[in-house]
Amino acid sequence: MIEIRGLTKSFHPHTILNHIDLTIRTGEIVAVIGSSGAGKSTLLRSINLLEIPDKGTIKIGEVKVDIVKRTKAETLELRKRTAMVFQQFNLFRQKTALENVMEGLIIVKKIPKEDARKIAMLQLEKVGLIHRIHHYPKQLSGGQQQRVAIARALAMQPQLLLFDEPTSALDPELAGEVLDTIKKTAEEGNTMLLVSHEMSFVRKIATRVLVLDQGAIVEDGAREEVFSNPKSERTKQLLANYYRDRDPEFAI
Repeated sequence: MIEIRGLTKSFHPHTILNHIDLTIRTGEIVAVIGSSGAGKSTLLRSINLLEIPDKGTIKIGEVKVDIVKRTKAETLELRKRTAMVFQQFNLFRQKTALENVMEGLIIVKKIPKEDARKIAMLQLEKVGLIHRIHHYPKQLSGGQQQRVAIARALAMQPQLLLFDEPTSALDPELAGEVLDTIKKTAEEGNTMLLVSHEMSFVRKIATRVLVLDQGAIVEDGAREEVFSNPKSERTKQLLANYYRDRDPEFAI
């Protein structure tokens, strides 16, 4: 169970997150949608404290952190319970796919190298890259690099997986292979918070959808409820604009 209360972040004079309250149950796949600048990426980065909020509390499992009173040890414990997949992959260029996945296991979890290798091999096999384990990022396509990043996140066995626009840097064909990998990851029961502009994918994978606007959650509901019967005017506008331009089949 993940519980977020009063999460607030400002880049003066702009409020990016405005007292966000959010509970995510174990096994939920929660998608966050909204226009550019709504605060979606900041929300993800604030949850794992890559971006330090101004105030609020974050509880993941048994670890609860008060942002204002947090200690370094609490920050590290919270981060250990999350893993993030970024827009731009963020792989170590000088390390192979296998070494990239092993790195966090050895450095953060202090797992012996041989055990880390076995875990990394298993995760790379799951994402279809067992034949690319000794390739460096520059030798991999964008889609393959992102799948390495997903394997790296899964290897850490986090309580919460965070995906920040994981296909935004990819062309449609490569994006498709990454989306398939994320779908398989979701089917394994992982708890996920996903920011994506791929509305058709969100509709297929999410169990729940949040709509963020100007740093506030303006809609929160089951996937089909939000897509078929949106309550807020902002959600109606967001979906109508998207489908009018990209997917008329679902136009509101």
